[in-house]
Amino acid sequence: MLHHLHQLIGIEVSVNDSRCQLIEVLEEGPALVFMCIDHSTAIQSDQHGGAHRRVQKTYTIPCLNESQEDLHPVAKQILPADIHVDFLEFLIRV
Repeated sequence: MLHHLHQLIGIEVSVNDSRCQLIEVLEEGPALVFMCIDHSTAIQSDQHGGAHRRVQKTYTIPCLNESQEDLHPVAKQILPADIHVDFLEFLIRV
């Protein structure tokens, strides 16, 4: 079932009022990683905590909502409606 998510890498959606692009699917969770493609940037720290560069903001969003009983609204937004039920059942079994 995760192959459905991998096929969606590159899709653009609105996350937290920012225009974002799906850049990665984490199989642990599973979770979706989005990068802001608007002008939102954040300061990135190096391994010593020093801030040296600005990068696009990223969001990691779980595929299930907080109650673990339904798909996260962003996952519902990007997945085709005809696989919502099957994908939810897959996630709950995992």
